[in-house]
Amino acid sequence: MDRYNVKGMSCAACVARVERAVNALDGVENVEVSLLTNSMTVEGTTEPSIIIEAVKKAGYKASVDKSGKALSEDGEDASKLRRKLIVSFVFLAVLFFLEFNKNYLMSTQVATPYIMRGLLQMAVAVVIIVLNRHFFVSGIKGIKNLAPNMDTLVSLGSGIAFIYSFAILLLVITGHGNENMLYFVTSGMILTFISIGKLLEARAKDRTTDALKSLMKLAPKTALKAIPAGNGEYTCEEVDIDNVVKNDLIMIKAGNHMPVDGRVISGEGYADESSLTGESVPIPKTIGDEVYTSTTLMKGTLIVEATHVGEETSLAGIIRMVAEAGAGKAPIAKIADKVAGIFVPVVMGIALVTFLAWFFTGHDLNLSLARAIAVLVISCPCAMGLATPVAIMVGSGVGAKKGILFKDAASLENVGRAQIVVLDKTGTLTEGKIVLAEEVSDTDKDRTKANDTTADKLKPDSAEAVRILREMGLQVVMLTGDKEEPAKRIAAGAGIDRVVFGVKPGGKADEVKKLKKEGKVVMVGDGINDAVALVEADVGIAIGAGKDVAIDAADIVLMNSRVMDVATTIRLSRLTLKKIKENLFWAFIYNIIGIPLAAGVFIPAFGLELPPMFGAAAMSLSSFIVVMNALTINRFRR
Repeated sequence: MDRYNVKGMSCAACVARVERAVNALDGVENVEVSLLTNSMTVEGTTEPSIIIEAVKKAGYKASVDKSGKALSEDGEDASKLRRKLIVSFVFLAVLFFLEFNKNYLMSTQVATPYIMRGLLQMAVAVVIIVLNRHFFVSGIKGIKNLAPNMDTLVSLGSGIAFIYSFAILLLVITGHGNENMLYFVTSGMILTFISIGKLLEARAKDRTTDALKSLMKLAPKTALKAIPAGNGEYTCEEVDIDNVVKNDLIMIKAGNHMPVDGRVISGEGYADESSLTGESVPIPKTIGDEVYTSTTLMKGTLIVEATHVGEETSLAGIIRMVAEAGAGKAPIAKIADKVAGIFVPVVMGIALVTFLAWFFTGHDLNLSLARAIAVLVISCPCAMGLATPVAIMVGSGVGAKKGILFKDAASLENVGRAQIVVLDKTGTLTEGKIVLAEEVSDTDKDRTKANDTTADKLKPDSAEAVRILREMGLQVVMLTGDKEEPAKRIAAGAGIDRVVFGVKPGGKADEVKKLKKEGKVVMVGDGINDAVALVEADVGIAIGAGKDVAIDAADIVLMNSRVMDVATTIRLSRLTLKKIKENLFWAFIYNIIGIPLAAGVFIPAFGLELPPMFGAAAMSLSSFIVVMNALTINRFRR
């Protein structure tokens, strides 16, 4: 899978355009474009240069992603937008003064005050247009490439208001126009209000990636390279982290972050691994123990042999996982994607029909244009495009902070739809410390060893976790290869009344397949023998202490070995799903009500109308509301 940065996208229509362009290439198996992170992931055999050229032909710019560059650019864009907005507001205030203080020039010695007022308004409006020319550049490019976007709607609304006002001003100068029909203020307000919304949206979007940025900051930039000096002593040299290679010896002092994944070869201490697991309980470290990048040595001094460095560390893997989950598409997003693909052309058509309907039913040009402009500037494809990804990004970020890693957006959505939770016994529900018990034969008194796991005991949180899962309306099933008696004993202790026992490793997937006929199945396991079942389930969850094979096969990884985190994962997914549905409802209902209101549908019956400037204000807030609603997921607690 290759990852790219994409520049120039302004709304969901842009996303649909880029995805169509890349999907059409030979060798591309799957493509997902994220408006939130300005990124694109592509699966297939197509050369990056061909993909980049396809994006360019679609009217945008693409480059191969190198360490999350797209995320860092958001802050820079917000800073530029803020400066432009401040200047735009100053000139908009001048426009307001000229518009609502019509008698000001009457008191001067100017012979033609109305003409002078109009010329001044036009000049100020031109300044605002120049400041916000990116709307026009992007909007016109969208029309040129037959891919109109949100900027097309904005530039059309503002541009039509300006051109119409310019034409009226020419008529005023020749003595045939009405100076009260100038729309220069509307032209400037549309751009300024949309810019307000864009700034609020940029700031809110920036907050959705806070968890990812926090993870990135955890990686130390330097390391203390330890050089043996004899007699168990070491000398140290501070080096750039990029110069550290596998098998290098690294000294870590109390209070410092671990710069690599490694194995302790000397010293002892306590490490805070909460950055990876969400748990702040200090973990003792001594010779032979493993340490992980970004965790903190709270006490002691360690000499560590680097086993994984750079992009191979556990932290780098987590960052990739969170980034890919946030940038990916959840199945629920398909509805919004389909609508977004045709949204802007449809809105442009509605605006044209609105103008013609009002004009040819006997209304003047002024009112007809006002209605059409209002339709253009109130319509918001951005809210639809952001509804799903912002919630997914926040949800996956919250999960990462709590030691829950979603490998993709689909797993974050699907686990919340679970109906049946299948729990492996050994190592998942229990400690996994199996002791073979001895039994004595009554006939010949031979002492034979039986494959019984009576000494294996439940984890401290297993029973409570099962109780919570059942309270959440989930059916809980225990799946094990153990014999009937020990299996039922463990299940009873955990509060599970449905047990499938005596299952061979290869048969676990078959049992999961049977359960899938009853509902959506989540399989939780930790061993190599669980791998096939994890893949067969609708969603596979690997307990963090499990084998690499199980972790690779799973859709979700729990960094801790707590069953309680299964319930936490499902609750977090359900909350994220709820926010996605709320966002989609808001995005659709906003446009369903807003567009007819702007078109004047409610004027005959209720006298309700929407001036273009208020339409622009509504559009500017719609995306902001969607993003802020997603950010409430940050309040989630275990």
